[in-house]
Amino acid sequence: MLFVAREPDETLRTFLPVIDCLRERHGLASRVLFHHTPGEWARHELARRCVGTREVPLPDRGLGWAFLAHGGGSSSAARTVDEICRFWRARRLARNLLDCERPSAVVVIQDTLLLERFLVRQANRLGLPTIVIQWAFSFPQALYDRLRSIQYAQSQNDPGSAPSTLRRSLRPLTRATYRAILAGLGLSFDLVNSYGGGEARIFAVMGEAFKEQYLAQGVRNKRVVVTGHPAHDAAHARATSPSEGERRATRERYGLPLDRPLVLYATQPVLWRRVIGPAELRANVTAIADAVARAPGMPQLVLKLHPRERPEDYAFCEQLTPPVRLISRADMADLIAASNAFISSSSSTVLLAMMLARPIVTINFNQVPHFDFFESIGGTLHTRTPDEFGQAIELALGDEPTRKRLAQEQQAVLARYAMFDGDATERVAGLIVEAIAESGKLAGAA
Repeated sequence: MLFVAREPDETLRTFLPVIDCLRERHGLASRVLFHHTPGEWARHELARRCVGTREVPLPDRGLGWAFLAHGGGSSSAARTVDEICRFWRARRLARNLLDCERPSAVVVIQDTLLLERFLVRQANRLGLPTIVIQWAFSFPQALYDRLRSIQYAQSQNDPGSAPSTLRRSLRPLTRATYRAILAGLGLSFDLVNSYGGGEARIFAVMGEAFKEQYLAQGVRNKRVVVTGHPAHDAAHARATSPSEGERRATRERYGLPLDRPLVLYATQPVLWRRVIGPAELRANVTAIADAVARAPGMPQLVLKLHPRERPEDYAFCEQLTPPVRLISRADMADLIAASNAFISSSSSTVLLAMMLARPIVTINFNQVPHFDFFESIGGTLHTRTPDEFGQAIELALGDEPTRKRLAQEQQAVLARYAMFDGDATERVAGLIVEAIAESGKLAGAA
């Protein structure tokens, strides 16, 4: 099996349980392809499993970009040539990789990315099963489109970047020409504007709500199967057999207090996404820290940073009173299980906290569109101001009727958004094995 890992390394957590299951229960070996440089954690996890890896660079900027950099010709023409060259090299790389690896199946996190789309297409032509595994919570596509409009509003509003009247009038013609060139070179893709919108034949998703969402967004050319998420199986084991000893061990491992409530805040990559700036980030964290510090029992606030965030952007936390702990890498299920309350804006970790029956406070102090999503589906105390948050965190930590109501709502959310029964890994592995058997393409090497 060839598993294609994308950055950040956290996506590998989706694959690892499946890789283990394929080896232990089905006798099938796997290899992992990286098109980024994996970190120490990823290397360690694969090495201790004796799973082979391969690292390849993505096609970089080529002839068109060099032409542009040296002041040659039209910038739009140079970028177009550059993109076509990158597509051409990505296709060649995908073909060479599959010729070399000779896998029984190709498994990806997303089938619309540059290399993945060509790997999937070539695998389909070879008659190999191609599978996408949903790795994270996915919002309706309209929210992502709105988010992009916010991210790029400044560049779009820059008068110097506005196209001339002639360029605007030529756009339909140049787009048609570009599409014709791609089609003539065999480089065109009819991608759906959705997660899973590429050409993979099978799409394993977390829950029924996601299946409905992707179908509504136009994903029609593949079999969409509700399997649950492989990484959620460990959370199911914790939820069904809670252990105070494990909670204590987690706190000791990360140097967290044993005798006080723990409030865990799973941050989001707001600077990377460019939805707020450093000043707003600092103000938000400071307000959250102040409210947590005022709550009964002297709770300790801990920030678990998103994999795309930099610890230096949160250096101010050391100056807060009391100081706020930062953790860059950890098993989220461990930290959530060890906490008394959970905070997030919007994330897959919200579902994980529901699985572990933690009271949740969601926040949106800056009117970021997708940060209001969980307000509509329930299971959290949603807040839009620091004052609202202060009231909510006290309820989450100490008001039993509120905690009971949240627990009931969370079960309803999980019934729609996750197949949470501890068997997701076996379902995904079984789906892969079934597809290989149907294809008759059992390979020897991987």
